[in-house]
Amino acid sequence: MVGYWMFTPPAPFVPLSGLDPSAVSMIALGDQGSGDLQQWRVGQAMERVAARDGRLDMVVLLGDNFYGKPLTSTHDLGWQMKFERVYWGQWLSHVPFYAVLGNHDYPTSQKVELEYGRQRKGSGRWQMPGNFYVKDFGSVDGRPLVRMVFLDTSAPRETFQRQIDLLDQAFQQPGPAPVWRIAAAHHPVRNHGQHGEDGELVNLLLPALERNKVDMFLAGHDHNQQLLLRAAEPAWVISGAGGQKLYAVGAGSQDTSFATGHAGFAKLDLNPGQLRLAYYDDRGNLETGYRWDRDCQWMAKGCLLPDVAQKVVVQ
Repeated sequence: MVGYWMFTPPAPFVPLSGLDPSAVSMIALGDQGSGDLQQWRVGQAMERVAARDGRLDMVVLLGDNFYGKPLTSTHDLGWQMKFERVYWGQWLSHVPFYAVLGNHDYPTSQKVELEYGRQRKGSGRWQMPGNFYVKDFGSVDGRPLVRMVFLDTSAPRETFQRQIDLLDQAFQQPGPAPVWRIAAAHHPVRNHGQHGEDGELVNLLLPALERNKVDMFLAGHDHNQQLLLRAAEPAWVISGAGGQKLYAVGAGSQDTSFATGHAGFAKLDLNPGQLRLAYYDDRGNLETGYRWDRDCQWMAKGCLLPDVAQKVVVQ
């Protein structure tokens, strides 16, 4: 019976309805596509936390979506073993998954991932309309609550100017400005983990992120979880502990607000006045939580407040 379930494509997903558009709840994780037990444990924890919170609108996958044997087609069994059946339940079955590409998705799987999204294969939850793209979530008083720019930092460097142009267009276009501005990519710009800081991305991306006043940058690549804060820069959220072998984290530096080598994921809850960020382990335990008020700009360290929400521990 289990084998039949694994090999049977899932039914098309039915999006959740009746959710308040003035709030958005999302889970973010990367480096998840191992198909190993660890990925499944994190998936179960995601479902557990969503059920406990009573709200989830979407999941952001931060790249390295498929490790090991590259995908060969939109019917490849890897779709069931590393995505469709891993993220399943009363909540995860009913939300879209917005994905970016990582270095392990190249040079072959990325073509299949793009086609899977374009053809709405499987459950239809997989969303990847292009190598890089823009999407709005929620609304308040005629403004987008969140505008997200999804980037491809594994693409050839000659595409980066087009991606920077996309950032500028997304946040400088005429019309109502979004309340919150977020960018997502596989490779972190700032990083105190094993891979270290990417000087090329600092030079290429940071100026565009700064001039467009991006609040938060979501990334993976380092197989751990970190929160780095520097004045006048986006909050650097690294959540690369979704299923692959983990990396240790060092002591960090003065701009390290949080770092752990545990498997898990990050969860963001946003409304017009506040953003809450929480890090969870692979059992659904809250490791730490923070909040920012919207009237505090740039996510500088002085804006950071410990979240007063009660810490929940799963026995």
